[in-house]
Amino acid sequence: MRIGANVPGFWPCKTCDYNWTSDANQRWFLFAAKERGADIFEAFSNSPPYWMTNSGCSSGGQNFSDNLNSSYYDAHADYLTEVVRWYKEQGLIFRTLDPFNEPTFRHWRDYGSQEGCSYSCYAMKEIIKKVGAYLDKKDLSENTSISIADESTIDEEVSTISCIGEDAKSYISQYNTHAYWGIHRTQLYNIAKQDGKRLWMSEVYVIFAASIIFNKYYEIMLSCYLVECWNRGFISSKDMSTSIQLSEEILNDMRNLKPGAWVYWQAIEDDHNDWNDGWGLIGVNYSNSTTPLNKHLAFYGFAQYTKFIRPGYQIISSNDSDTLAAYDAGNKTLVLVCTNKNKMLNIWDINVSMFNIS
Repeated sequence: MRIGANVPGFWPCKTCDYNWTSDANQRWFLFAAKERGADIFEAFSNSPPYWMTNSGCSSGGQNFSDNLNSSYYDAHADYLTEVVRWYKEQGLIFRTLDPFNEPTFRHWRDYGSQEGCSYSCYAMKEIIKKVGAYLDKKDLSENTSISIADESTIDEEVSTISCIGEDAKSYISQYNTHAYWGIHRTQLYNIAKQDGKRLWMSEVYVIFAASIIFNKYYEIMLSCYLVECWNRGFISSKDMSTSIQLSEEILNDMRNLKPGAWVYWQAIEDDHNDWNDGWGLIGVNYSNSTTPLNKHLAFYGFAQYTKFIRPGYQIISSNDSDTLAAYDAGNKTLVLVCTNKNKMLNIWDINVSMFNIS
């Protein structure tokens, strides 16, 4: 697997005890975030432990098939909730637990470059119910509920939600979707609203943050699209177009998906890997900690949103598709982030008369 993708687990083998010293670096960052004011924590599972899988490999199954052995459904649910319980004892509470990550994306196969696991709809339904039951049994459900399904596409998220059934939905408080492509943003928003679930856009990165571009190719084979984005990615960290793409994705999602949170994937990436596709906002050398940080142009583009639209601000409507408007009623602060997609000067005439500004 690529550097950073082979993540140690807490249950190393069937006959082993739990090893809570595993993954020390990532645990350090988690608690460091808490110490610095982070107050919402989300847990998700990329893959079951390798010894619970059909392939014996945590990157996926043979021919992209379901990889959690059905005899371990219960054990895996126990494992996931045991991790949540242990963190609670350390003073950190996960608000949600997602047992899956991109479960229907046909990418996860044995001996791949990162951890992942495919699940059928039947498997997801059974695992959701078992995880929910263990949360109840361990007195965790008061603080921690289930989110699903972190599908790679908005359309796949819609499909997964429709198939899991009401008994499984009763354990769910939040729908998480990735926004790598897909067109049914408004439909997903309406489903979440109808079901009474929170909705998050929980992952996207910059070379794929171009759903508007993707829609032009929606009838073309996925492999062609991947080649297109891959070619764009090689110049992304040094090209202003990535900041524009990222802003277009934010605008499209906030206008049509209306998520409660919009989450970028990896803030930091290895600038010195074999593909170097520019997905991170900041590049580093994973093999040499003394090298300086390399802030990609997308870092500055994203900062136009994150520095000014703060947690708790309300996104309000704007009649300009290239402008995101947010308002903080407590501080009476209005924020407008405008995106100029052209290389020419653009001037905005902004009407704020409704705010009674004197």
